[in-house]
Amino acid sequence: MIKRTPLVLLSGCLLLSLNAWAQQQQSAAPGNQVIVAGQTLTLENHDQQCALRKQDQSLLKLDMPWPCFLSVDRKGQPRVETFNNAQIIIVEHSTPEPPPSRDCDARYQAIRQIKDQPMEVSKVAHSAGCMTGVMDQKSFVAHFSW
Repeated sequence: MIKRTPLVLLSGCLLLSLNAWAQQQQSAAPGNQVIVAGQTLTLENHDQQCALRKQDQSLLKLDMPWPCFLSVDRKGQPRVETFNNAQIIIVEHSTPEPPPSRDCDARYQAIRQIKDQPMEVSKVAHSAGCMTGVMDQKSFVAHFSW
């Protein structure tokens, strides 16, 4: 008689692990979404370039490669900065340089929404530092004429 109990237990453990992993992946997805001026924007990979999908399904293409991510606040949530009646977000991309360098190819773009005007995307800002932590408000507002 073949004992199947260990195989059944192993299969059950694998299924539980896969289920936990899938739930983790689903809960990570909202980090690619932010609400600006009442509309949900979602980061997407568009031909290996970063893009923001608007609620009306239109696409706002950014000048940086995929993958990218939204700048976050101190709580780790996507940050929306309000300045002069505009709401501003930042999308970032960071790729570590090959060792022995400790630098990164980091870049970011600010996107602002002023009332009913079309969204405006700033030029790309570059940095050699690996972008971690919370950005200063200047990073959100400095790339636009006010």
